[in-house]
Amino acid sequence: MSEVLSVLPRNLNAPVVVAIHGGHLSKLTEVLTRTASLPVRKATDGMALEPGVIAVCPGGEHTRIEGRVLRLGRAPDAARFQPSVDLLFRSAAEHYGAGTVAVVLSGNLNDGTAGAQAVHEAGGVMLVQLPREADYPSMPASVVLHDHPDAVLLAEDIADRLRELVGARGLVRAI
Repeated sequence: MSEVLSVLPRNLNAPVVVAIHGGHLSKLTEVLTRTASLPVRKATDGMALEPGVIAVCPGGEHTRIEGRVLRLGRAPDAARFQPSVDLLFRSAAEHYGAGTVAVVLSGNLNDGTAGAQAVHEAGGVMLVQLPREADYPSMPASVVLHDHPDAVLLAEDIADRLRELVGARGLVRAI
């Protein structure tokens, strides 16, 4: 994740929402603040999504997107993983449709697979880290096996693809 986020352009024309499974004491926000090229903020309930800003979902709470705002809390249908990547991806697909760009990196089990399908069905773009490169390959492997990813890439190539898809503020992009 640090490898991808460290090379995104500072004027990225999209918000970035990061979710990893972890407890409420996760230090992800602090770690990414030191390595990411964009400003990093811990996600809060009601936080507005801003282009070029990374919002980090707090461990132990689900994050969903409602329009241009993040909503945090517990969701009984997604209690297995907290935060639930499936819930995050489904809500992004619901609100952004074909404009959704979702990424699955290293991780355990199959969270993200159902959400990836929702992104695909909405016409969005699904990028997946090459499972053999991942420290924990089962999550990206599950998406590859069960979904229709648009690309399966090395982590170093994911940032390049994100720049191509999203572009930078001030540039007109047709996707």
